[in-house]
Amino acid sequence: MAQALRKMAPETPSYRERIRELVEADQVKAARDLLAEALERGDHGEDLSHWQRVLAPAKTLAIGGELDLDRTLDFRWLDENEETYRGRWVALVGGELLTYAETLDEVLAALKGNPRGKRALLHRIY
Repeated sequence: MAQALRKMAPETPSYRERIRELVEADQVKAARDLLAEALERGDHGEDLSHWQRVLAPAKTLAIGGELDLDRTLDFRWLDENEETYRGRWVALVGGELLTYAETLDEVLAALKGNPRGKRALLHRIY
């Protein structure tokens, strides 16, 4: 008599695989929770350091200068002048055009030494 074939139980995916699947499904919180579970259990058999970096909470880096500048006037200027400066880079502060050029490098060079240039909104108008 032929013996019936037994179905093999599917292997349980690793933490790394399950975390990747959650991230790909846009379930970042669940992926973070699963990572925390893996680390809490001390499951260091697999390298989870990549996922620790990827899933770490976002950090806000202060680069210097004023934070939370009101750019309302700059955005209004862009709306009103987009046709005139289409295809160019512009530097704006408080709704005032500081300089414009074909390339970002040219704009940055023009702003060098200009104290207001540090606060400028740099934008390419398409």
